[in-house]
Amino acid sequence: MSKSPACATCGDALIHPSRGRRRRYCSRSCQARAYRARRDRSVPTARPRPTRLTAVGIARTAVELTDREGIDGLTMRRLASELGVATAALYRHFPDREALLGAMAELVLAESPPPAAAADWRAALTHEAEQEWQLYQRHPWMLPVLARSTPPVGPALLDILERSFAALDGIGLSRDDALAVYLAYSGLIQGLALLWCSDRGGRLTGAQPPADTEAARADLIDLILARPVLRKLFGASPPGPELDFDELVREGVGLLLDGVAMRLPEQTE
Repeated sequence: MSKSPACATCGDALIHPSRGRRRRYCSRSCQARAYRARRDRSVPTARPRPTRLTAVGIARTAVELTDREGIDGLTMRRLASELGVATAALYRHFPDREALLGAMAELVLAESPPPAAAADWRAALTHEAEQEWQLYQRHPWMLPVLARSTPPVGPALLDILERSFAALDGIGLSRDDALAVYLAYSGLIQGLALLWCSDRGGRLTGAQPPADTEAARADLIDLILARPVLRKLFGASPPGPELDFDELVREGVGLLLDGVAMRLPEQTE
């Protein structure tokens, strides 16, 4: 037997056997006390339970992700990573990406308030056009979602359509004329939104635009100056990134509704 440093628990001197493993404790009691101390220190702290997934919560996170990354950046895998869940968990709420886009569209379309109750047909349609324009500014990815023959139809979109067609029905337009007017002003907004998005670096997809070099602008001016009407209108200041799209929307919608008003009986103007 030989003596060595003290017991790791009580501090008493240890006596080791001549053969075998050297002792750390003077008795089984001290060994048990050390085990209990290690066990108590290793008990994990309680982790907060993850927030329960809901369809609305998933859609809101998808909207935030797509606002940042563009519509090409929205995948179920990427969204699951954003939420900190397994991808399979998303499919319990949405069978595919198209269903998710429908829920996202419903959320952002519900942001658009109705016009004032006393608004006449022209003020009501101007309001709806401005709300659509602002929608594409807040959420550029909504442009390819809505600008197709079969957009995702939900209560929020139907409410917007109801308000627009109610304004047109109130001035006696036929179904076909009302549809033509609606598609004309909505198409005008979507076309300007497409220009605005591409002018600001591919907001629909997150892509970066090609560099606008001085040489390219000089070439454009040369081409304009070679054409008399374009030279007269744009020779001094070719159209470019400085376009005021808000003003273009107001003027374009105003001109379109002027044309509608000219085709109406005098008492509805």
